[in-house]
Amino acid sequence: MHRSRARGSGSAATLVVCFLAVTTCLAYLLSTRPVNAGPLFFEEATAEKRQLSKSMDAQVYRAHIDVANEIQGDFEDILDSPDLDSCQMCQQGMGLAKKLSLQAPDMVPGVLKTLCAKYSFKRLDACAGLMERLAPQLTAIFSEMNLTSSDGYYACAYSFPGSCPVPLHQPKPIEFPKPKPANAQQPAPSGETIQVLHFSDWHLDPLYKPGSEALCSHNICCRDYGRWNDPGPLKKPASKWGDGRCDTPIALGLSALEAIQKFVPSASFGIFTGDIASHDSWMITEKYIAEEETRSYELFKKYLQDLKLYVAMGNHDSYPSDQAPGRQRPNSYITHKWLYDHVAGIWEKNNWITSVEAEYARSHNAMFMTRPMLGLKLITLNTDLWYIRNFYTMLDTDQDDPSGLFHDLILELQDSEDKNERVWIMGHMAPITRALPRSSLIFQKVVARYSPHVIAGIFMGHFHQDKFIVVHDPDAPEQNEKSAVNMVYQGPSITPLDRSNPAIRWYDIDAKTFSVLNTHTVVADIIGQAAYWEAHDMEPEWNHEYSAREIYSDPELPLAPEEPLSPAFWHRAVERMKQDRVLFEKYLKFESKISADAKPCERGSVCEMEALCQMEASTVIQNQACTAEAIAARGGDVALKKPNKKEPYGVTRAGKVIRVEVYDEQRGFRADESMVRRDLWAPGKRRLVTRKV
Repeated sequence: MHRSRARGSGSAATLVVCFLAVTTCLAYLLSTRPVNAGPLFFEEATAEKRQLSKSMDAQVYRAHIDVANEIQGDFEDILDSPDLDSCQMCQQGMGLAKKLSLQAPDMVPGVLKTLCAKYSFKRLDACAGLMERLAPQLTAIFSEMNLTSSDGYYACAYSFPGSCPVPLHQPKPIEFPKPKPANAQQPAPSGETIQVLHFSDWHLDPLYKPGSEALCSHNICCRDYGRWNDPGPLKKPASKWGDGRCDTPIALGLSALEAIQKFVPSASFGIFTGDIASHDSWMITEKYIAEEETRSYELFKKYLQDLKLYVAMGNHDSYPSDQAPGRQRPNSYITHKWLYDHVAGIWEKNNWITSVEAEYARSHNAMFMTRPMLGLKLITLNTDLWYIRNFYTMLDTDQDDPSGLFHDLILELQDSEDKNERVWIMGHMAPITRALPRSSLIFQKVVARYSPHVIAGIFMGHFHQDKFIVVHDPDAPEQNEKSAVNMVYQGPSITPLDRSNPAIRWYDIDAKTFSVLNTHTVVADIIGQAAYWEAHDMEPEWNHEYSAREIYSDPELPLAPEEPLSPAFWHRAVERMKQDRVLFEKYLKFESKISADAKPCERGSVCEMEALCQMEASTVIQNQACTAEAIAARGGDVALKKPNKKEPYGVTRAGKVIRVEVYDEQRGFRADESMVRRDLWAPGKRRLVTRKV
C-alpha cells in the first residue's frame, strides 16, 4: 500500500533557517561546502550594494557593513563551537539576528543572500529568492522579539523542530462565559438531506508549461526556469493535464470546476478551505498573489454561478507565504491589510459574503462569520495564526492567545449555544501536526466544550490528502466512543503535487441539524492516466471514488438511513483499521486519491503508525506521543534521528548531540550546574567561552 506525503509550504521553513538562526543550520551545514553560485548572482548582489550605498550616508553605510561582517563572523564561531548543543546555538543565533535587525536592518537582505551563496543550502535561486522576500518581515520580527522571555526559545523549538525540545506547555485554564449544559446532546435527525461542496488547495500555476521537465530539482516542476533549469536531456515531459511533482495547470483546474458542475449540481452552498497560489514561495510577489486570487475567484464564480462559496485563507494565500501578523500588533498587521482588503472585496463582489462580513474580514485576518442557512453559523479561521511556519508566532509567546483568535471563537460559539444554533468551523490547517502545541490544546478544549450540541463539524485542507481526525475530550480518562466529541474533515486537494491525484468532495448533510450523513470523493487519475489522455486527445475522467458510509460502516452496527456519521462512528472505524488490514489499506488508497506513485506504507512501518495516530490524536502533543508509543511498542527506536536535508537539526556542526535531560519541559533550558557562563563574547575575542567552576 502507498501513502502520499503531506505538504506544507515546501522548503520554506528549511530555507529560512539561515537567517532566523544560522546557528540552527547545524548538522546540515556541517556537511556542506561553499558552492559556485555563478557570476549572475554576484553581479546582482553587487548591483544591490551599489544602489544601497547611493541612498545612504557613506559613513552610516560603512558602519552597517562592519556590523554585518562582525555578525557573520560571530555566526561562524557559534557553528564551530564544540561547547554548544543545537538549542544553545539556536538561541544565541536569535540574539545575533536581533542585533543585526536593530543595528543594520538594511544589511539583512544582503547577509541572507551571502549565506545562501556560501553554503550549498537547497537551491541557490530558491534560497536567495525566499530570503529577499522574507527579509523585511524577519527584520521587524527580530527587532520586536523579547529574548529575555520565552520568545527566542519558543522560536527555536516550534519553528525549527529538533533544535530545542518542544516545551510541553499547558495553557492556562480557559474561562468560558458559561458552563457546559448538563447532558448536552446532538439534536435528533430530521430525515431531510442537502448537499454541500468542499474543495481545497487549488494551487493554480499560471507558469505551468506542458512539455517542460516534470522531474526537476525545484520545489515544483513543469516550468521553464530559464538559466535555473536543470542541465541535461529532458527526463519526463509535463502533460497538459498535470503531474505529481507539479502544481495545477489551468487545463486541470477548469476540468475540476466542470466536474463540480457534473457531480454536485444541486449543492446548497460550498466551502473552499484555502490555498489559491502556487508553491513557488521564492518567486512570488504581492502582485502575483493578488492576481492569482483575483483570477481564481473569477473562475470559481464563473463556473459555480449563483452557488454561495465560503473561503478560508491558506498559508499560500499570503505574501510572503505562511506569514500572518495578528491584529494585536497594529504596526505589523498593516503590512498585510492590503491582502485582507483585497480578498474581502472579491468575496463581497461575488456575493459570497455581505458588506458587514467583509468589513469584519478586513480587520480580522480575513476571518468572518456568516449564516449559509437558517439555523447554521459558519465560522472561518485563519489558521496561519497557529502555524509554526508563521514567524509572527515567535512574538508574545508568554500569552496563550495573543491574536485573540480563540477569544473571538469562544464568543461566537457561546452566542450560537445561547441561540440553539448549530456551527461549522472551517479553516485551512487542522492544529494537529504543524501547529503551535499550545494552540492545538486550546482548540481541543474549545471544541470539547461546545460539542456535540453546538459544533456540527470542522472542515480543513492543507495536507493535499483525503483524511479525517477524531477529536476527543481532553478531560476523558481514556479515548473511546464516549470521549469522541467531534470530527475534522480534511478535504483533498485539486493540485496533484506530492503525487496524489486531484479530487473534490461533497457531503450529504442533515438539512436541520447540519450533521454529516455521508462524504463522497470524486477523483481524476492524473498520476496514472494523464499521458494517455493527452496522447489520445481525451479529457480527464472524473469518477466517484468512494462513499465513507459504505466503506467505513461496521457490519455489526449498521446505521439507520437518517443517522449521521458521528464521532463515535469514526472512532469505531479507526479501531477496526488497527485489526483489519484490508480496511486500513482502503483508507491509504483513498488518502492518496488512488495514486499509483504514493509513498509505500508497509505493515508495521512508522508510516502505518503515523497514519493511525493522525486519525485519533486531537493535538500536536497527543500525535507525537501516540507515534512514539507505537514505535516503542513494536520494539523500535524513538531516539533522535540523524539529521538529513529535511530534518537538519539535532546535532551541532561540532558534532555535539543535544542533551534533552537538561531542559525544563515547561519553559526551556535549565543550565548545567557544572557550567558558569560569562557574557556572550569574551573581550577581544569572537568565540564564545565558558569556564568550569
